[in-house]
Amino acid sequence: MTFIVTSERDKPPIRYEKVGRLRPGEEGMIDVITDGNGVIRSIPTGDLILMLNGLTVPGLKLSESGNRIIISDEYAVLVTQVRGIIRDWPRKKAALFLMEERD
Repeated sequence: MTFIVTSERDKPPIRYEKVGRLRPGEEGMIDVITDGNGVIRSIPTGDLILMLNGLTVPGLKLSESGNRIIISDEYAVLVTQVRGIIRDWPRKKAALFLMEERD
């Protein structure tokens, strides 16, 4: 089952397709997992906390609205879900979305 959301704004619409998840890993890392490929990257929890507090972290950025974290300019995850992972470690997970511009 696919889950697709299309944004509505003045800029070209972006299609968000759920392609995986973030889950707590070992030693304070958060694993970025895509369906079919497995773990593609691990992010230190401290980097996410720094970014949520307004500091710049290479490979991560906050969306214009502030409700999504952009990973490597390709994937997005909801900030509320990332906060849930950190707050309820290690029980929570977060959905990982692939961002694609639409015509």
